[in-house]
Formats: sequence, C-alpha cells, structure tokens
Amino acid sequence: MRRFTRLALAFFLLCLMGVGYVWWALHQPLPISADAIVQVPRGASIISAIDTIDARVSLPSASLIKIAARLVARVSGKGLQAGWYTFHVGDTQLDVLRTLFTGDRRNVVRVTIPEGLTYREMAAVFARTLDVDTAAFIAWCENDNITESYAPGAQTMEGYLMPDTYDMFWREDPAVVGMRLAEEFRRRHKDSLPTREELVLASVIQAEAANLDEMPRIAGVYVNRLKRGMKLEADPTVQYGLGMKGRVLYRHLNDPHAYNTYQHAGLPPGPINNPGMAAVSAARHPEQHTYLFFVAIGDGSGRHVFAVSGSQHMKNVAEYRRRKGRR
Repeated sequence: MRRFTRLALAFFLLCLMGVGYVWWALHQPLPISADAIVQVPRGASIISAIDTIDARVSLPSASLIKIAARLVARVSGKGLQAGWYTFHVGDTQLDVLRTLFTGDRRNVVRVTIPEGLTYREMAAVFARTLDVDTAAFIAWCENDNITESYAPGAQTMEGYLMPDTYDMFWREDPAVVGMRLAEEFRRRHKDSLPTREELVLASVIQAEAANLDEMPRIAGVYVNRLKRGMKLEADPTVQYGLGMKGRVLYRHLNDPHAYNTYQHAGLPPGPINNPGMAAVSAARHPEQHTYLFFVAIGDGSGRHVFAVSGSQHMKNVAEYRRRKGRR
C-alpha cells in the first residue's frame, strides 16, 4: 500500500512538473528584436503553419507548440486563421498559439470606398491601403464563375460591389475582399435587388450628380429622354467606354464604342461604376417632371440647371461656358 502511495505521489509530481514545464515553455518570449511579419497561407496545416512561423521567429519550443496546437484544434473544433500576422517584441509562444486560432495579431485596416468608383479604381484603393494585388482583384471581378454567382448575365462585377467603409485585414486575399463587397451589396439590397436596367441608370446618375438631392431630378431627365427615344448623351458613359477621365471633347463623341450614348440610343450595355444607395433609389423613383436637359451651373457647387427645351438648354450651356471662360 505504501509502495502504491509512493508511486501515485511520484506520478502526481511528474504530472505537476510536466504541467509546470508546459506553462513555463508557453510563456517564453519570442527571441526577436523587432516586429516580425509572417504569412499563414490559406489551407495550411498546423505543422506547416508553425514551421513557417518558426522559420521567421525561431520558436523556443516549436515541437511543443505543434502538440499544443493539435490539442486545441481537436478540443475546440476550430481551424487556423489564415492571413498576415505581426508578432511584437515581448510576445510569447502562448501568444503564437492563441493567435493561430483567433487571428488577433492580424493587421486590420479601415478602408473607405466612395460611391461611383469602378472596380479598377477600387483595385487601386485596395492596393494602396491593404497591399492587395491589383491584377488579382481585377481578375476576380472579371471571372465568369464569379459574375454568374453574383451578377448573372453581367460581363464583370461592375455595379455589384457596395461602396462603404470596411475594416479589412492587411494583405487579405483579393477574392475575400471582392466577396466582402459583393455580399454587402446583396445585404443592403436584400429586400429587393435592383434590376440590371436600374443599376445601369443608377451608375450614370452617380457619375453625373455631385449632390444627393439632385439625383432624382437627373434620373427624371434620363427617364424622359428614354421614353421619347432620345439619346442619353451622358459624358460619363463616353469616359467609361474610352477608359479616360477629364473633359470630353467633340472628337470623343464620334467614337462608336458601345458606351457612347451620343452615338447609341438607350442605356449603355452595363454599369459604368458602383453606385451608392441614393443613386439606386433615384433610378427606382425618378422625379416626375418635363425636363429633358441639364448642364452644370459652373460655380463650383456641383449643381445643375435644368431645361425643358433645346433652346433654353443652349442658353444654359452658353452661361456655363461663360463662367468657365470657354467659347
């Protein structure tokens, strides 16, 4: 009996020592003198993820972390959180273990996407703020399988990405970024997704209107022109088709590309940007009036003056040119 008691006591002490060692080992600081950035790829196994981290920060007890990570995964049922992590001076092996399953060392960046950007312009914003690969994001937006899922019948994801402010992980997968915007578009329009025609019109309104309160009136102008069989003659569609910004010149109006609404009647073949909620609302609920024309006032306010007749419109255009010092 005494022998059994001694054996039990010895076993208990060994277990206690083992637990104490694990606790001590997990709290060992990483031997780094500056912040270390490490990528855990999507689909990485526990072993490969820890090997990747070990190669960068020289874990004091990599084998122990592997065993502990496997145990955590089995007990919790959680998987590894992929992404780019920053480990700081003073972080411990326990921080590494916790981070792999919580992702709390991933860098979060707040990104604002204004209304009216094209998906290519969005790619530039994400490249600048998140260090996301521009070409990969554009390729995602132009992928047939993606458009079939989010925008059946569309050539690209243009128009189906929701402008908003997002908190995203630095160097996030471009596909994850795109899906975040596409899912937000669906969420914001969950009660009733806009039709293709409404979305195209909304994108033109978004490009023309600098002031939200003018959007329904501008929408009414375009609806009136469409009903009369008049061409929209919208400069932003010309710019989009030519892939340009800046002033539209007469020579640009003669280019027969599909988005030239000076040459072709009806709506352009697709959205010319990603409009906000106000523009979509205006496309769905245009103001009822008899205006057929509008031109910018030219005083820096971004507002427009509207006209019913072509002669009145030409007077308004002349006044705009006078303000701008143009003939």
